Amino acid sequence: MAPRISDEAKEERRITILQAALECFSAKGYYASTVDDIVRYSKLSKGSIYNYFSGKEDIIISILQHETRKSREALVAELKQITSPLEQLKYWINSDIPYNLNKKKLMRVHIEFWLYSTDSPDVQHILSDRFDVTFEMIKEIIAAGKNAGEFRQDIDPEKASAVFWELHDGIWLHATIGYNEDKMAERIKGMEATMLAYLT
Repeated sequence: MAPRISDEAKEERRITILQAALECFSAKGYYASTVDDIVRYSKLSKGSIYNYFSGKEDIIISILQHETRKSREALVAELKQITSPLEQLKYWINSDIPYNLNKKKLMRVHIEFWLYSTDSPDVQHILSDRFDVTFEMIKEIIAAGKNAGEFRQDIDPEKASAVFWELHDGIWLHATIGYNEDKMAERIKGMEATMLAYLT
């Protein structure tokens, strides 16, 4: 009889597969990657991969969900320590500094996921739900800043949140095609200046 694996060990192996797949997808691209490639990156057997995931789509969905949960939990914990909505917004904008290789890998996979979602309504639904949550978080910060007198009273939080995400996603789209660390930081600071000029 095969030895039983603890829940902790199972989760560690699952995370190992996700990390290997992230490396694989960022290096080769999602469409060009195969489960065999993920096997090679993870150094696990194909059977092990299929013990945890039904296939490549399941893996990329799990990467997005895992990274979203991890980053959102860290962000929410930090925002709770900041009482000023203005400072919360500034913190969020600057949380992508320093720009590093791991963030670039994740964004390349994320952008491919956006493209892939056009052919998969189920995946598109996952992305839409994720976006709606983060959109509302920024909207609530802007509304709180308006109520606190930190932002202009004529600001529409819905429209302002849309501006935030259009700037943010535009920066990250460009980052995947050549921004180095210094240029990325410069663009993020430019976004901060633009948002503050707009809101205050």
